[in-house]
Amino acid sequence: MYPFDYYTVRRLNPYLGILQVIDAGKVRVYSSEGKTWRPRRVAGSERFWPEMDTGGNGYGRAEVSKNALAKAIEHHPPLPFPVGDRFELWLLRKATGLPLALLNSCHWPQDMAAVTDPTWRAFPPGVTDFEVPGLATTRGARHQNMLEWWINDAARPLPAAQWFQRDSNGRGKGLDGLRIAPQWQGRILPALAFPELLLDEHWESEEAARLVQGYHNWHGALLLAHGNLLRNTRQRLEQAARKRPDMLLESHLMLPEVLDSEALKIALVAARLMQTL
Repeated sequence: MYPFDYYTVRRLNPYLGILQVIDAGKVRVYSSEGKTWRPRRVAGSERFWPEMDTGGNGYGRAEVSKNALAKAIEHHPPLPFPVGDRFELWLLRKATGLPLALLNSCHWPQDMAAVTDPTWRAFPPGVTDFEVPGLATTRGARHQNMLEWWINDAARPLPAAQWFQRDSNGRGKGLDGLRIAPQWQGRILPALAFPELLLDEHWESEEAARLVQGYHNWHGALLLAHGNLLRNTRQRLEQAARKRPDMLLESHLMLPEVLDSEALKIALVAARLMQTL
């Protein structure tokens, strides 16, 4: 029997939702919607891998066969898998040194990359339709441009970013990063010091606060796939997701909890009808 790990990881900077992961060590299989699975090698460049005895965890694990991976996919545990990316890289707010925006995350400590570019990005290139209803931004700039400006400006000058290892209670132990003050190494931050979603929603500026909350609402269907959300947060995201039902088609199998199942069903029906038009 091969020792597989099953967990989820977030796709970040820019945020693109979560991935379900079947981890066999040197080979991992990913799915964004729980239907299509794509294998990727973690180390090495061989195209095929032989049947071998296995043992250990992480990168030390031996190779596995295609047949074993196929069986792992066919007989995987119920979706969604448990949260797996407990190592998190946070852009820090300059005024407080506390987490501001989530830049990266991973499951294994070996995957913590060196920080070279601490810039937070809202969307991939080409996305231009993000709008917060009723909000007129400074100088009429696009909402996504102003959101990126507010987030990155709060970390300037000389932005710092720090890796944290989160525990089961949400506390975070400070690790390495970029421009980390000596007293931040090994610090323990309480769960409340970390934003619940992707960005800190607490701002003195009304424009910044509405942009951040609007960004989370925009991604409501994807963020609902996150585990351990507060009930009020999940309720708010469900309401926001129903305004973009097409996104629910891609994420509804990934939701660990649904508060209003009837409303979700109606939104999915509406999304499928929209696809036929």
